[in-house]
Amino acid sequence: MIESVFKSKTTGFEWTSLIAPSLRELSQVAVQYDLHPTSVQDCLEPEHLPKYEKIGDVSFIILRMFDENSTPQSDTVRKMTNKLAFFIGDNFLVSIHRHDHENLKVIRNKWRVYHKNETDLSFMIMLDVYASVVHTYEPPLNAAAEDLDRYEGLIFSDNAPASIIEKLYLFRRRASVMKNMLMSVNDILNKTGLAYADKSPYLQDVIDSASRLHYQASQLYEDANNLLSIHLSLASHRTNEVMRILTIFSVFFMPLTFIVGVYGMNFKYMPELEMEWGYGLTWLFMIGIVILIYFWFRRKGWLRD
Repeated sequence: MIESVFKSKTTGFEWTSLIAPSLRELSQVAVQYDLHPTSVQDCLEPEHLPKYEKIGDVSFIILRMFDENSTPQSDTVRKMTNKLAFFIGDNFLVSIHRHDHENLKVIRNKWRVYHKNETDLSFMIMLDVYASVVHTYEPPLNAAAEDLDRYEGLIFSDNAPASIIEKLYLFRRRASVMKNMLMSVNDILNKTGLAYADKSPYLQDVIDSASRLHYQASQLYEDANNLLSIHLSLASHRTNEVMRILTIFSVFFMPLTFIVGVYGMNFKYMPELEMEWGYGLTWLFMIGIVILIYFWFRRKGWLRD
């Protein structure tokens, strides 16, 4: 669908929006605004990563905003984000996206009204788009921080579910996607600041927000890595504790098993079997061995937690 957002009567600047365009519609707009074919081809790739390039007098920008309808199980760039492509010339702006995000509707409605009072429309519209894209990552990052606190509590509890490692791995993948996307947005913002050096102060707030969210995503990714390592270490520690207890019990019973095994042999001539106090002495001997092993382990510190 091709939508003419507005056309300024004073400056002649126009904004054309393409939402889920067909190949014919995309070709029509490309011819109308003389867009470079390689950039148009990039618009057709749903998994294309963010980029900024200038071809002649036209700037071509690809952004990826967080998809508010993505599921908690989504863990790839395509499943978690929506691609936005923009062509910006001296007197036009063409936006191309497959899904119409609510934030984009707000921006289009805003500039339908306010374009009459603004001279540098291309930059100011892009500034709004940048801010909108960056802030789509804030709610999922805040929710992820709460999830991470919950996972941390589960890991250090005595009844951590077996599925926690799978959840942490998925969490880490999602945090990695958001971290990499925000890093790309930061790079695009810096390149835009160089291209519009005289207007870089306007970009500073958006750059600060993107840097803050990128740091938050990076921290979540590192924390998820640490929790995975801690979980594996705790699982190994618990296994070692079980093995330690079993080993201690086996050491206690090993000499006793040997003794009862010897006297359980069916030989006819075993002098101890005829002794009046043989049974009692054997029990005292076995109890003495257990006591001796106990004090030996205690002296070595092997019975401590």
